[in-house]
Amino acid sequence: MGLQKHSNLAGYALGNILKHKTKTVALLIALITSTFLLASTEFIREGVVRDVNSSLEEGPDIVVQRLVGGRQVAVPHSWVDNVSKTAGVQLASPRVWGYSDIGTGSLLTVMGVNASDYGEAYGAVGTNILESGRFLRENDTNRMVVGKGIVDLMAASHSSLHVEVGSNLSLISYDGRLINFQIVGIFTSESKIFSYDLILTDLESARSVIGGENSTFTDIAVWTELGAPLNDVAFRLDTRMPDARVLTRDGISDSMLKVYGGRAGIIAILWAIILVIVVLLALTVSSGGSDESRREVGLLKALGFDTVDVIEIRMFESTFVGLLGGSIGLSASIVFDFILGAPVLSGYLLGWNLLLLNGGIPLSFSPQILFIVYSMSVIPILVATVLPAWRNAIIEPDSVLRGV
Repeated sequence: MGLQKHSNLAGYALGNILKHKTKTVALLIALITSTFLLASTEFIREGVVRDVNSSLEEGPDIVVQRLVGGRQVAVPHSWVDNVSKTAGVQLASPRVWGYSDIGTGSLLTVMGVNASDYGEAYGAVGTNILESGRFLRENDTNRMVVGKGIVDLMAASHSSLHVEVGSNLSLISYDGRLINFQIVGIFTSESKIFSYDLILTDLESARSVIGGENSTFTDIAVWTELGAPLNDVAFRLDTRMPDARVLTRDGISDSMLKVYGGRAGIIAILWAIILVIVVLLALTVSSGGSDESRREVGLLKALGFDTVDVIEIRMFESTFVGLLGGSIGLSASIVFDFILGAPVLSGYLLGWNLLLLNGGIPLSFSPQILFIVYSMSVIPILVATVLPAWRNAIIEPDSVLRGV
């Protein structure tokens, strides 16, 4: 009997929603807009966070750069010995990196490494996650280990080239020359931002592509000894070389997330404003000042409905509208982000970095996002409904029906 009663109340609430079409549509439009903005932003934000964390797991513990006048400049060769001799440092490997093109119009990251050192770094991107082929050897010249994204990019290009281990690729150098490389290995990575289209080669070959002096490097990748406190090692490096910028994994993560997620706050403010509109609309719809709402409550109570029943009906109405608006907004955001690639929004959130994302924007769909979306679409209007519904429900039915 109890279940049947709640089912009847839910049916009556659904009929009420269909009867008051104007109010329902106004509330749905605001809810859909709010949910769409929230979900679209969250898919990108969580995707960036996950991608950054994945890239850090495949990268060094510390990166040492050189600053002159607040700007990053080349690191001299002498710094490698200084970093290597610092207590707690297991491996210090110099790197030379920059951007180049293979004729597809997409900028690719070219990184030159010391093969004998870099290959010893456990978990480093491009080493022990090879899909096919091998890693660089000490005497390799004009050889490259590439991310899976290079294969995808070439297959999607106008010429639809199939590249594999043994294939040759030409990179456009800083002075416009074409430099031929042979692919010796292909690796996979969970990171779409930093490793998807990464090209690893030797230091000299990288310099021939991106420029730079033979005795300098872009930065130094540092792996610490097992059990060595990361912050302590970073502090020693910082005090040992005053003009160095020492970035730990946490520091790199913070800087990356600021670059890729700094503008999400503006979207959050816009979403909050729309959510306030949703709450105000729900409050207005359920307001005790509505004569129509008061007459309806009076009739229900005259027919034997008690205060709890009236409140339950209003809660059913809010829940139905919230779930419907949340579902439509969520579905629209999935199509917008995962199928259309979040045009305009992704460009605003990621800025010029979007030009470097050859693998597409990083997106993530998780149960946490579902929980947040439905919570923010149901709970606010549910809360905005309870108080007005209670105020209407405690009115004596004879007073309302007499028009008092």
